[in-house]
Amino acid sequence: MEKKPEYPFDTLGYGETKEVAEGIHWIRMPLPFALDHINLWLIEDGEGWTIVDTGYNSDDTRNIWKQVFSELLLNKPVKRIIITHFHPDHVSLGGWLNNIWDATIWMTYSEWMQAQLNRYGGPTSDIDTRMDFYKEHGMEQSGIDGYRETRPDFSKIITPLPPNFRRIIDDENFLIGKNEWRVITGAGHSPEHAALWCENLNILISGDQVLPRISTNVSLQCNEPDGDPLRLYLQSLEKFRFLPKNVFVLPSHDKPFFRLHDRIDALTGHHTSRLEATAEACQEPKTSRELIPYLFRRDLDKHQIGFAIGEAMAHANFLVYEGRLAKSRFPDGYIRYSLL
Repeated sequence: MEKKPEYPFDTLGYGETKEVAEGIHWIRMPLPFALDHINLWLIEDGEGWTIVDTGYNSDDTRNIWKQVFSELLLNKPVKRIIITHFHPDHVSLGGWLNNIWDATIWMTYSEWMQAQLNRYGGPTSDIDTRMDFYKEHGMEQSGIDGYRETRPDFSKIITPLPPNFRRIIDDENFLIGKNEWRVITGAGHSPEHAALWCENLNILISGDQVLPRISTNVSLQCNEPDGDPLRLYLQSLEKFRFLPKNVFVLPSHDKPFFRLHDRIDALTGHHTSRLEATAEACQEPKTSRELIPYLFRRDLDKHQIGFAIGEAMAHANFLVYEGRLAKSRFPDGYIRYSLL
């Protein structure tokens, strides 16, 4: 029987803060999606503070940050801003925060570059390129139109980042205040996602790599159509196995939790069952759009359908690399997967 995560704290309201461990403060910010919140972390850092992730570029988020600055910082400045990955709920206020505090942005190189690409209209933020990719995988026009309606323009959401940053790399150690933290990078959800582990505090800031309730989105991207992001994600999960069984996890969504190893097992099992469902569905050739009902047993809104087709592609491509499915373009122009 699956062991559920243990939550030591109740959910915060937007704008509330809570010290979840010595010197680490949890802030909950709103998001304009079905996934309606993100967790951010403010860490005491000697004579200043370190911020982990920025929140979504909205008036609500900026106003909450201003409230936090006036009520929590105790006249100590923000010294650095660590961003786990390039997605807009994590990075889009990085430039705004940098302008206020002149605080250095810390990111992995791949995430920094992807943020810049999205800011200036790179392939994964080009809506026309993405929609052409979805069309050849079977997305109907209503799905295309719905996704266009709900998907924000990254170039307008991400505030301009400063012209320089501080690169962080896998297995690097650095001090925040008196405690040493280690970078653990992962892939699949984003190119080089950075989680942070503090052995002294026995705390993992997991970002989006490990979430306690929902599964992390792992999608095939239009700029890498033959990629295998699900394999990269599952391999990344294994990088957390060395952590103590009782490590306290601070995720980007839902609530701080215990039972990391049980959650890794559950996520691995979840994707294994989805892979089997994908293979079973492809006894007759299927587009990725046709695979969505086999992988998602719930209704999806206009925004979620884009994530769902990306997930379907990722699972199907995994099976192609396993030699279980064939991937072919049919005479009607659609790409379909079929059982070998």
